[in-house]
Amino acid sequence: MTTIEVAAPGMLTTIQDLGRHGSRSSGVSPGGAVDTLSHRVANLLVGNPADAAALEITLLGPRLVFPTGAWVAMTGAAVGAVVVTADGRTTPVPAWHPIWVPDGATLICGSFALHGCRSSLAVAGGLDVPLLLGGRGTDLRSGYGGYQGRALRAGDQIPVASPRKPPADRHHVVVLPRTVPPELTPWPTGSPADGAVPPPIRVLRGPEFDAFPTASREALFNTTFVVTPDSDRSGCRLSGKALAPPTMSLSEVVVAGTIQVPPSGQPIVLAADHPVTGGYPRIAVVASIDLPRIAQAPPGAPLSFIEIGHDEAQQKLRERERTLRIFTLGLEYLR
Repeated sequence: MTTIEVAAPGMLTTIQDLGRHGSRSSGVSPGGAVDTLSHRVANLLVGNPADAAALEITLLGPRLVFPTGAWVAMTGAAVGAVVVTADGRTTPVPAWHPIWVPDGATLICGSFALHGCRSSLAVAGGLDVPLLLGGRGTDLRSGYGGYQGRALRAGDQIPVASPRKPPADRHHVVVLPRTVPPELTPWPTGSPADGAVPPPIRVLRGPEFDAFPTASREALFNTTFVVTPDSDRSGCRLSGKALAPPTMSLSEVVVAGTIQVPPSGQPIVLAADHPVTGGYPRIAVVASIDLPRIAQAPPGAPLSFIEIGHDEAQQKLRERERTLRIFTLGLEYLR
């Protein structure tokens, strides 16, 4: 069996997939990758099903040893990855490409994210961890799934299922020339690392939108908020002009992207590990097309919001899914 050895785990590296679905009635949060788009693309680049288990890396990258080599692909935030072969040669490797990591080589995923917040690292064959409640992802709060229900630690041995055939020369780094369309990245209009000014996050009105005072509704769309350091896989916490919430609210169903307003008035955008219900009023919901941008917003990043209609939100998502299908077909043809 092929395994990956964790020499250093990074800040927070967990095994994730596309989540557990169908158990909300039992109080089970879907969880899974925060940036599902980058997760899907990484898997497709190495020939995996889009929902295969892969690594989610947060801010500080891990150092991974591949005793028998493997095809990998890293997407999402750039972490300046390099491969160090057994004879000491160092080769910088790009994100968004399939890469052969030679036998005995070490993949060093960088000491910090150059832009963004999270990277997805897929390994051909997928990570072979147990299926639990329909998913393989790590639920950190409940302590199950993934690798022993926790973030990775130095010394962990991660099994890989059905590794893909190596290249003819398995002792050298190989980078395949694949091109990922901008629409399939979290930054379709240009990366912040290139100086691009990110557009506002598109949102739909939440169920309690009309219950908020007029001043709060206007402030939501006229304020530039800042992501705070206490953000995590449960939610992206923002700091900015306080939004006065309604005086009363009930505990209601929430989904990833729901923008809740607690008594402090500082919004919280729920992420993958959100609870299945929440008692804070829901002023808005991030359109699915922009959820990857929320997932990639690091502490200190500015965020602003703009309203979008349901029809437009659905159309934008359909356009992206169509691009993803065409991309998938192109990869299958190249194989």
